[in-house]
Amino acid sequence: MIKDDNNCVGIRENFNVSIAINDQILFSKKINLNDFINIRDIENKVIAAVDASYTKNDLGIGVAIAFEYPSYNIIDCELIARKVCIPYIPGLLAFREMYLISTPLLKLLKKVKPQVLFVDGHGYAHPRFAGIATHIGIVFDIPTIGIAKKKLVGEEVVENNELYLRFKDRLVSKILLINNKKIYVSPGNKISLENSFNITKLMIGKFNLPIPIYLADKLSKIAKRNLEVSYLDSSNIFSINNNLSNLCKKLINKIK
Repeated sequence: MIKDDNNCVGIRENFNVSIAINDQILFSKKINLNDFINIRDIENKVIAAVDASYTKNDLGIGVAIAFEYPSYNIIDCELIARKVCIPYIPGLLAFREMYLISTPLLKLLKKVKPQVLFVDGHGYAHPRFAGIATHIGIVFDIPTIGIAKKKLVGEEVVENNELYLRFKDRLVSKILLINNKKIYVSPGNKISLENSFNITKLMIGKFNLPIPIYLADKLSKIAKRNLEVSYLDSSNIFSINNNLSNLCKKLINKIK
């Protein structure tokens, strides 16, 4: 365990589930499911992805990565380690992971302007129609697509010979099969469900995840292994993040 817990003082104590749920209801009213991007817009353009992972030492790692499509040449990445101050609560993952993802994503967006951002997690396919992909899409005003390996809400239905998730009479996700495994694709913000699915289909390679999420996930796991080899406490967060920044630079041309 991390010795010094001062970084989370006031955050854990003041996190209120009821307020968080109400915030998500407000977010759900701000979602824009119109298309601000289409397939033609992404050719030879920048795509980005974000992910988060957690170490055994109570640290969370936020990852933001940008690459060119269709070459998948990585052009930039950002990593940051922070103490995890909010517990995992089903349906409220966004509040836990936004704290990790927002800083590296903000740094990335100051350097590159992606056409669309892939998020490891749900968007519209959420109990309050506002998963982490929606949070990020609204806060950063960018088209976002949520990619999830597990269903959070809804029932599977077939429409026009294609598989969807329906929740509260809304189609909230379209299911993509990759190597016979289900991937739940949902819009986060500024993109429709069908366009989210069609763009995601273009990102399928030899992996069990769409390539943008695969790259972000791989980077976060490499960083996680690097952090878990030594004892960490809050006093060396600065040096940890310097090391992560250097790691990101080294991996730009090697991660694939």
